[in-house]
Amino acid sequence: MKFGRVIRILLLIFAIVLPARGVETTFWQVGSFDEFLQGTLTGVSLSKEGDLTLAPEARTVFSPEEALALSLARDSHGNIFVGTGHQGKVFRVTPDGKSSLLFTAKEPDIFTLAVEPTGDIFVGTSPEGKVYRVTSDGKSSVFFDPKAKYIWALQFDSEGRLYVATGDKGQIYRVDASGKGDLFFDSKQTHVMCLALDPKGNLLAGSVPNGLIYRISPDGKAFVIYQASLPEIHDLAVDSQGNIFAAAMGGAGSKGSPELLMAPSAGGPGGGVTTVTVTASADLDSTAKGQTPPGETRPASFNRPTPQTPALFPTQLGGGHGALIEIHPDSTAETAWSSNSESIFGLAVRSDHVLFTTDVNGRIFDLYDEPGSEKLTLLTETHESITTRLLRGGSDFYAATGNVAKLFRIESSPAREGTFESPVKDTKFISRWGVLAWRGDVPAGCTLKFFTRSGNSERPDNTWSDWAGPLTNPNGEQVTNPPARYLQWKAVLHTSGNESPTLDEVTVAYLNQNLPPQIHSLNVSTSGERTGAGGMGSSSGLSIVSGLSASSSSTLSFGVSPTTSTPTKTPITLTWQADDPNGDQLIYSLYLKGTDEREWHLLKDKIHQSSYTLDPTALADGKYIARLVASDEESNPPSTARKSELLSAPFWVDNTPPDVEVAKQSFTGDSAIIQFTAEDSTSPLRSAETSLDGHEWHDILSDDGIVDSRKETFSLTFNSLAPGEHIVALRAYDTSGNVGVGKAVIEIPGGK
Repeated sequence: MKFGRVIRILLLIFAIVLPARGVETTFWQVGSFDEFLQGTLTGVSLSKEGDLTLAPEARTVFSPEEALALSLARDSHGNIFVGTGHQGKVFRVTPDGKSSLLFTAKEPDIFTLAVEPTGDIFVGTSPEGKVYRVTSDGKSSVFFDPKAKYIWALQFDSEGRLYVATGDKGQIYRVDASGKGDLFFDSKQTHVMCLALDPKGNLLAGSVPNGLIYRISPDGKAFVIYQASLPEIHDLAVDSQGNIFAAAMGGAGSKGSPELLMAPSAGGPGGGVTTVTVTASADLDSTAKGQTPPGETRPASFNRPTPQTPALFPTQLGGGHGALIEIHPDSTAETAWSSNSESIFGLAVRSDHVLFTTDVNGRIFDLYDEPGSEKLTLLTETHESITTRLLRGGSDFYAATGNVAKLFRIESSPAREGTFESPVKDTKFISRWGVLAWRGDVPAGCTLKFFTRSGNSERPDNTWSDWAGPLTNPNGEQVTNPPARYLQWKAVLHTSGNESPTLDEVTVAYLNQNLPPQIHSLNVSTSGERTGAGGMGSSSGLSIVSGLSASSSSTLSFGVSPTTSTPTKTPITLTWQADDPNGDQLIYSLYLKGTDEREWHLLKDKIHQSSYTLDPTALADGKYIARLVASDEESNPPSTARKSELLSAPFWVDNTPPDVEVAKQSFTGDSAIIQFTAEDSTSPLRSAETSLDGHEWHDILSDDGIVDSRKETFSLTFNSLAPGEHIVALRAYDTSGNVGVGKAVIEIPGGK
């Protein structure tokens, strides 16, 4: 059904937008989970199947002037407690939204909170922290000091005993109601990050750096029930059926560890994260799923913050690795979600749903675990750098964020309105817009409207057009924004009840502006070695040795070296390089004119190859320029076809040999001095050679030391000549391969 509806939309767009045969319309389609994920979601949810709907109402109920909200707890009266960093504060938010500062610790970070049945709040501080007991009126006292660097998690059991998870020795303490604590379990890991209770009263614990999940009986007997492929188990949650959900994170170069959230050292240098590699023994219980074999070690990356002066959180974590692991009561385990770009932080369960948070736009996901399948939905985005914690409060959820510390309440009913802004589409060239068509469902009482804007800067700014719309016809409406390189659309979803519109897919048609061809070079070869037949208008059988070239900065060179053998007169060959930005088929025309002429003369049109050869004997001697015209007319209608042209460097056509004459000669005894002049009417001379009495030819330089002018003089001196008549010949070559020969006859006295 989806395929058929897409075809219907495409056929409609073709009928409306396609202006002429040969013009290619492009369709920009957004409809999958990954494609929608590239946009900006505000008040909308995204299912794994790629459906957009209104998200549950998410309201900011508290926003202290802090960088991080690190921990959450709730008492029996519905009060929410928020622990922050890096000022060590605990705030109370009442059910009616009133907030107040309850407690300030000496230590900077509050990673964990717990509420006992009496209503007192237990606060775990870091670093070098303690567990404080805080009454409802704000009175505080040290309840327990584990002498540990970090306190990561607190958990009460059914008997009112408090478990304290610590680092960096990876130990768990059990503390009675009087504050007396004993070592309950030593994991031999660096950190125990999280705690939870299963339905049988066993304590669950997650560790760093081997990514272990322990089940610890009330008498302290531990059993590894799972080892993750990632180094850190950051959070744990258990549903009513005994399914265990674990947030695993970390990896080489990742930024997922909570130590990123630690307060910077006072006066320390700014910025960054230092990755410390921890090597831990992997000689663990052989039943641990996926563990490293005994006797081997496995390095794990654990990120520690480089101290920095500003007590502010980075604007974006991201780039980490995360996985949601589900362990069933029968000990089978599966990865319910994973990412190579997002780290997972907070967990919460409700019935058959598990919610989890990440560090990309503060995303909150909902995994619905129904029999036989799982349905994943990006529930909402807080648009903060990270959503650190989740807490269930009745039918609602509460979320804590970082970068800017906020407390969100996520309600069960949908928001009245939400928007989705598409990613910016780069069409590569200035484009005209066709229609926007969409596929979805709009129940009664709901609306779905679209708006578009265009511009020529990569990111939308005040140079872009205003939003145009609304567009409401799913079968397609014309986008009216001005032609530009970039386009963006947004969808506005609205409801007046509990139903939500659904958006499945959006398609926008556009047509690139036809750009002119690009001619990169035009080369003219006027000399070389002839290896096959070729005549006027033919380019076969030629191997060009050198010649003239023209490009954006044309140069002129005569490149055939002197040779003692008589060269073959070669054709003039023009070659070029050109392409079309739109990928159109190009057709060429060649023109020629003498430098003393005004009009261009067509040599050949409708050329499809990239070379052309002409016979120089068909042209009068003189200096010429070639013009190449490239056109995309075969791929476009006449109204939009484009042309470009490029001129060659000037070149000579010379069919007349140089004139060689004896200028003067003199004799003294058996010696003779002869001076020749060689002159060409058209092109410069390039070489000369001489022969005495018909013997071997020898190269000779002109009197000025270089043969490079249209007229040169050559002086030859002969000594010890035999009496009698001698013939001295001089052969001069011009740059077009023409040869002229002159001779001098000398008589040496004494001959018979």
